[in-house]
Amino acid sequence: MTIIVNICNPLMSLVSLSDILHWYSLESPLIIEVKVPRLRFIHLIVICCFLIVTKANACDSSVPCAKQGEWNLGIALGIGARSNPLVDGDVFPNIVLVDIAWYGEQVYFDNAEIGYKLIDNDTIGVESYLTLDREASHFKFWHVGNFSVAVVAPPAGVPNEPPDNQGSEGELSYIALDEVSDRKWAVNFGTRIHFYQPDSEITLAVETDASGVHKGHKAILSYEHFWAGNDWQFSIRPSLTWKSDGLVNYYYGISERDSPIENVHYEASGGFQPSIAILFTKKINDKWHWIANASYQKLHSGMTDSPLVDENNINNVFVGVGYRF
Repeated sequence: MTIIVNICNPLMSLVSLSDILHWYSLESPLIIEVKVPRLRFIHLIVICCFLIVTKANACDSSVPCAKQGEWNLGIALGIGARSNPLVDGDVFPNIVLVDIAWYGEQVYFDNAEIGYKLIDNDTIGVESYLTLDREASHFKFWHVGNFSVAVVAPPAGVPNEPPDNQGSEGELSYIALDEVSDRKWAVNFGTRIHFYQPDSEITLAVETDASGVHKGHKAILSYEHFWAGNDWQFSIRPSLTWKSDGLVNYYYGISERDSPIENVHYEASGGFQPSIAILFTKKINDKWHWIANASYQKLHSGMTDSPLVDENNINNVFVGVGYRF
């Protein structure tokens, strides 16, 4: 759950431990064939349009920044969860959040992303990067039972009835997560542009599959506004994400690879997914601070009409304390 990736943003960048365990799952080892990314036409336009901007120092004394040339590590403990829109998909617990980053003069590593800063000054930033496409995270298993116990048990003698997956005409209306073939992790190559204002930021990112897994693309446009006091910070970030047919169909389409039953086959299509996120932090002392964040993402019909998808949104929430090393 990366929230902020800008080096000069006063808000910390977080990724959930559950995501990290998904990336390195022993049940599904991470084996990714990364091909040399070819710059798509839109990437060339993005880069060429902004290389004419004069490079300046990105940070000043009024903006807290990550220490250049040093590893930056933060950890947060609390309670929260991220919903899973898939049929029989487990909710992912947000118990531990970590932030691992290193920024050089131009090269940087920020959690699951490694990139190169093309432009970095007070008003604009441009970087190209490689990052894991987290769409596959919905398909990796996480056992909530390891962290919680059932509060209410069914009455004695009454068996648990499986849900009815038959439509009105006896056709399959859904297919469960454990009935489909494995969805692989993809590595995306992207270019991101930041437009900085004293209390806000507009970001445009374009990504394409560099690993050849789904051969799709995505674009993300977001606006973030900040409010800050002496010991607190608050931000709200509405955004709009476009995902291509290839990306959505690889993960949520149903074909012969998943089931021989033609009635359940589905060709998923791309579309737009709006979302909104909020983040609040309050300083406790030089090392500790309170953290609360929540987000909501609306999924488009080309994805939610899939027999594999049970929900039309994804919710995420976390409340806890953070420590900066």
